Amino acid sequence: MAENKRLKAARVLMGLTRQSAPNIQTIKETSGSNSRDSRQYALQRGLGFWELTFEGRQAIFKHELGALYVGCLLLDPPSEPVHAVALALKAREMGGLAPGPAGVIQQRSMGLDDAAAARALWRRQRALERVLEDDQESEPVKTEALRELEEITEFLRKSPWRSRGGAERCVRAVTRAIKRLHARLARAVDAKGRPHPVLRGFALHLHEHLLVPSGRGGGYARAQAGSGSAGCFAYEPPPGVIWVG
Repeated sequence: MAENKRLKAARVLMGLTRQSAPNIQTIKETSGSNSRDSRQYALQRGLGFWELTFEGRQAIFKHELGALYVGCLLLDPPSEPVHAVALALKAREMGGLAPGPAGVIQQRSMGLDDAAAARALWRRQRALERVLEDDQESEPVKTEALRELEEITEFLRKSPWRSRGGAERCVRAVTRAIKRLHARLARAVDAKGRPHPVLRGFALHLHEHLLVPSGRGGGYARAQAGSGSAGCFAYEPPPGVIWVG
């Protein structure tokens, strides 16, 4: 009798285990799905490609320099329009991975090495000016600061980045790179040759919220040509859109 009761209890326990197992699996799958769904907008660079999550749907596209500029604007949107030179320098710093041959050539043509050096000197120039304005600083220190400041000022006076030529060349290069990326995304097709819904949707998003606010989206661009934001780029995401890397 006792043996029969033990067998009966064991059968009941096994039945409960079988019934509860699918529920546990469902909970795990739902949890994982919710975790993925929480990343509605994501952009992450890999080796030679970018992983995109747009409106919760995933896609991959080939790396190009324009994607690096777009990534900087989306992942760290500026509070006000950022100039192309600053955007290009930020992209180079944030890139992490070494650029390919095409990227190296384009960076050289834009003179980014010269721009980075000039920016460092401008910062040093401002620091030296603060030393000269400090009433508490000693005269020997001020004398040395003045000598260094004069040398930096003379160097910057001869730098191509002191003129508009270098900056305008950079503006053109960054604009071309972003527009080239947008054009390729807007023409993207899937494995069956049909319009790619994710990449083309992303292209439309870039047009409406990056190119147009930056004055590079058609008629609006012409209206903005004479504004003070010329040469600058902006990203104005719609409410609730936050990109993660």
